[in-house]
Amino acid sequence: MEYPINILLVDDRPDELLSMQALLADTPYQLIGATSGMEALKCLLEQEFALIIMDVLMPDMDGFETAKRIKARQKSRDIPIIFLTALTSELENYMMAYSAGAIDFLTKPFHPIVLKSKIDGFVRLYRTRKELQLKSQELEAANSVLTELKDTAEVALRIKSGFLAMMSHEIRTPLNGIIAMSDVLRTSELAADDLEMAEIIHTSGHALVSVINHILDFTKIESGKMELDYELFNLHSCIKETVDLFRALAKERNLVLETFIDPAIPALLIGDPNRLRQVLNNLIGNAIKFTYSGGVKVGVHLRQAMDRVMELEFIIEDTGIGIPADKMKYLFQPFTQIGATINRKFGGTGLGLSICKMLVDLMGGTIYAKQDVEQGAVFIFTIQVSEGQPD
Repeated sequence: MEYPINILLVDDRPDELLSMQALLADTPYQLIGATSGMEALKCLLEQEFALIIMDVLMPDMDGFETAKRIKARQKSRDIPIIFLTALTSELENYMMAYSAGAIDFLTKPFHPIVLKSKIDGFVRLYRTRKELQLKSQELEAANSVLTELKDTAEVALRIKSGFLAMMSHEIRTPLNGIIAMSDVLRTSELAADDLEMAEIIHTSGHALVSVINHILDFTKIESGKMELDYELFNLHSCIKETVDLFRALAKERNLVLETFIDPAIPALLIGDPNRLRQVLNNLIGNAIKFTYSGGVKVGVHLRQAMDRVMELEFIIEDTGIGIPADKMKYLFQPFTQIGATINRKFGGTGLGLSICKMLVDLMGGTIYAKQDVEQGAVFIFTIQVSEGQPD
């Protein structure tokens, strides 16, 4: 950005001012003259200057006093001052010049090239400072816009979370009645066709409850309202209880459901077993849902331990339909399905894996998936837990 470079020349003798202006006539700077200290101070109130070149010996107010007043003002305190004077180059004059705020002191006669090189150097510093100021202003403006956008997004997120919480409550109330009545119908003496319809109502109701719970969990985590409940729990019991939920379904589909827990892991741990179960339920449920033959393996391994804090690695491996390579990077994004055909056949909200990732992040771990070498998929996640002590 181009802007004028003003240089203030201060000397009580008009002929000296004219000489200085003639000397610097071939420079690209705008030269402004002042014949007294008071006139110089007035010029500084009206315009911005990159540099001041000033004589010392002036009536009424000399250069030293003028420099002190310039440096006392907030607006002009950072402008460099070069004294150009016929005073002798004695140490006392140098000391007075620098204590008054000057940045350089040249005695006459001087070489024009020396003066011009010094002027060019101070002008470069001025331009650099101006550019930094402009960049700073641009950054402040950008930060202001980002802050406004962030505030708007947070308000929108709160409104969305509140709306979803209210709507899920309103939907769940009549839905619980539908599920309860379907349970009554299923235990009644119904014809085969009617019983089948009651089963469909029952299954669909529970599927809808699962969708609502997923949406609520997602919005709760997204808005930062989800917190972990740390407690002492038994890892072996946690894994067994979770896997046992799927044994009947695995048996029905002739699938082998295996578990392995690293013997180096203590039985008692401190963590959030409910959120761990939630992640395992989703991953094991998906593994069984997408597996027609073979089985599912659930393994827990100790990756590292330090000062009673451990990193556990969970591996859920299946022999199912696998995951297309081009879909891998989208797996943990919300509302993502690996294909329209898969979605129609197996259902789901597309939120399960996204919620798993959020929960694993909360538990201090990571999660990723990879394609099995032969067939199926492998999901691996880690969490941070502490070694527990029995009461």
